[in-house]
Amino acid sequence: MNGLFISYSNSDGGPAASALVAALRLQGFDVWWDGDLPSVRPLSIPSWMEEGFRDRTVLVVVSPDYLKALESNDSIERKGVRYEARLLRHKLYHHSEAYRCGVVPVVPPRFDRNLLPAVLQSLVIHTFDPDTGAGAEVLAKALTSAGGAEGGVTMNMESSSPKVREMLRDLETLEPAEPAARVLVRRLAEIGEGDIELARSFDSVVGAAKAHGDVDLVRRTTEMCLRTLSATERLRGEGALEAKILIEGQAWYLLREHRLVRAAAAAEDGTKIAEKYRDLYTAARGTLCHATVFLRMAAEGVAFDRDFYLRKSELLLVQAIERFCAISGRASEEAGMCATLSAEWSLARFQLAGDRANLVVAMKKAKTAEVLLTPGGEWYSWLMVLRARLCHAARKYNDGKEFVTGVIEADAYPEVVARSHQVRAELSLGSRDKASAVRDLLVAEERFRVLGYDYAAATCWWSIARLDPARITDVRLTTADIDDLEDLTPDPRTRRRAVLEYERASARRFGRRCPPDWRFLVERVRYA
Repeated sequence: MNGLFISYSNSDGGPAASALVAALRLQGFDVWWDGDLPSVRPLSIPSWMEEGFRDRTVLVVVSPDYLKALESNDSIERKGVRYEARLLRHKLYHHSEAYRCGVVPVVPPRFDRNLLPAVLQSLVIHTFDPDTGAGAEVLAKALTSAGGAEGGVTMNMESSSPKVREMLRDLETLEPAEPAARVLVRRLAEIGEGDIELARSFDSVVGAAKAHGDVDLVRRTTEMCLRTLSATERLRGEGALEAKILIEGQAWYLLREHRLVRAAAAAEDGTKIAEKYRDLYTAARGTLCHATVFLRMAAEGVAFDRDFYLRKSELLLVQAIERFCAISGRASEEAGMCATLSAEWSLARFQLAGDRANLVVAMKKAKTAEVLLTPGGEWYSWLMVLRARLCHAARKYNDGKEFVTGVIEADAYPEVVARSHQVRAELSLGSRDKASAVRDLLVAEERFRVLGYDYAAATCWWSIARLDPARITDVRLTTADIDDLEDLTPDPRTRRRAVLEYERASARRFGRRCPPDWRFLVERVRYA
């Protein structure tokens, strides 16, 4: 059976530890505890304790005095439990996985788990009643099924499905970009409703979905985790979890669905929650995300709105840079992320004002970002796309094609690859290669459609409609039709639906085709 070591405070945890040892030995477990020291007589008690912590699953019998010893080195508790507390911190510190930690807190009935220190709150917490023995069988079953090392699972047995925990362990063994990781996340999204363990493992779960550019899967997982958090009493130290889900999940998918106002609200709310709980890194990520949303809003607005959104984005970007530099330094990956967004901001300012000084600044910042970012990473790939756009602005079309062609050939990140085809089409148009531009736009439109990026796909579709409408519709779109639709609505999704609605209606008519009433069609599909 499994080898166990009981860690407790002799001053107020002895009776509970003695009852727990007796119950576990009845289940066949090999248990070490200091009640056996008179008969064992080890040559060195500290060495005996170190061996127990190193080689065995540690059951921490929680009591007030034990918590005092664990939370402070100044506790007046006996030397043994203070030494065990240091060994416990060491065991947790050097554990690299999120699961199978080998430390299991055991608390009395009706114990307020928020009183536990942060190092224990994230572990599986079991209940044991020393008077009745209640909870011993559940604990024994958990220790046996997990090989005696299930302590790192981040939810108690009553609130987390064993199947979910098993799938999360499997997910940790996979690279996020592997197809099997995406399959696991889809299955978790189906069975994980109400499971707090899934919410606490949000980073790894949503990271796999993002690696495949699956916006629908990110949305489903995010909203499920937010529902779970709203219905679950969180432990101390978990207040910033909601902030992370809002920023890395909700704002992420809303941005890609082009619901920009809601994306900005999610990023702002997440940042405020992270600041409240002093999670400085998540707050910095939220500020950078908020700046990104405003930059996208600037790209869509009219001249006055664009200037307003650019100023808001600039202010947030400065804050993000200050926060990341304070946390990670000026030579960190995060500093490279900020430099990338700074370059994109300068490009947007150039496109608004036409001042080539902004374009020069953008190119300098892009080169700075390239030094800081890890080659092959997602942010590095986005930087290559940005450098291609800068080449387009500088009319260096062939140089720009080299950047995005490299990203396309690497084929590492589906969203970035789709955007690279779109940008390469713009570069081809700059060099008057219309046929190549249409081919790339068709590929980009298909890839965005598969990923569920309807706005980006419709943008590509409309670009093709302007260049060669016969490739995507039977409707003979004239220049006047294009101008009318662009005047009626800025949303390419609405324009596309209006054209397809006219195409379907025309196919059902007999005789001559009647001319389109675009105003009527736009209103019809807008409220359909």
